[in-house]
Amino acid sequence: MRMPIPEALLSAIALGVITTALAADDVTASGEKPTYSYATSGVLDERSPGEIWRILLDHSNLGGNELEVAELTLAAGTIVGSHTHQSLEVIYVLSGTFGHEVNGHYYLLKPGMVGIVRPGDSVRHIVPKEADAKLLIIWAPAGEARNIVDYTKGMRIKPITETKPPS
Repeated sequence: MRMPIPEALLSAIALGVITTALAADDVTASGEKPTYSYATSGVLDERSPGEIWRILLDHSNLGGNELEVAELTLAAGTIVGSHTHQSLEVIYVLSGTFGHEVNGHYYLLKPGMVGIVRPGDSVRHIVPKEADAKLLIIWAPAGEARNIVDYTKGMRIKPITETKPPS
């Protein structure tokens, strides 16, 4: 069953899209317009067994640093130790159950629920032993993906090919 996307998540995505559209007219330091992909599957990186990252949007395919979007699958029983981020982190649970502890407050998130981590918050992630968790993660501004994914080992997925619209 497909869960509706919460309004807060839609707002965050819309803000990123608007910011990106406004930035599309910007020029790089060399005077060129930034490049981006109109449709992409991102970069795939399996950091360790049971931790699969797919960076869907980053500077390489967005053409700017407004935000990053990742799909993360964590194996059942995974515990990610306490850490902080420099960016706002929005976590949307696609499937499974996801334990989200922020500044000592624990929340059990289920599909369709959103967790928020502000810059500087102390956060831990805990996936219950019953099932894997699949998450959509948004960071704004960008910069977090490079601290997580090794782009030299990740597999860049070929951009989606343009097709003709249905008639």
